[in-house]
Amino acid sequence: MNALVTRRSLLLTAAAAAAAGTAGAMVHLPRAADGFRILSRREAAVVEALAAVLFPPGIFPVHGGDGGTAPMVDQVLSSALPPAAVPPFRYVLRAIQTGTLIARGRHFSDLPPDEAREVVSVWAGDDPMPRRLASDSVRFVLGTAFLRRPEVKAAIGFRAECLDPSLPGAPDLPPVEGE
Repeated sequence: MNALVTRRSLLLTAAAAAAAGTAGAMVHLPRAADGFRILSRREAAVVEALAAVLFPPGIFPVHGGDGGTAPMVDQVLSSALPPAAVPPFRYVLRAIQTGTLIARGRHFSDLPPDEAREVVSVWAGDDPMPRRLASDSVRFVLGTAFLRRPEVKAAIGFRAECLDPSLPGAPDLPPVEGE
């Protein structure tokens, strides 16, 4: 048995440790940012950048990238989605951020608006299907969160109580059979 450590074994050990460290960094989800239950600071930045593309200024009195969408996404993730669905959502945010860095040399949250729109368009494309499904999932969560914002609900005239016929301003609905 040779007690000496060879240069080759040292290099292989260092390479394996580096690979394990990189894989661990990709798998590890950072802790929530201050004021958030789920999203990290970086994830919140990705959400706001995505929301700026999906809900641009001019459609509603507020726009998606104004800093108010990420807190609502955090609320949706912590209260409306099953806990098992939260990590995959966060990994998709990381994939958008890191994939854009690899493809364009900048994180998604640092892209100018035109480039960000282009990336979102590519992600929503027909091919490959897993990428499109990830895009649809992100759009669903962001859309749900954005439409839950009080200022957006007020702008579209949404009132949860409008289905209660005893409240003023409720629509006249035909009676339900059997009542």
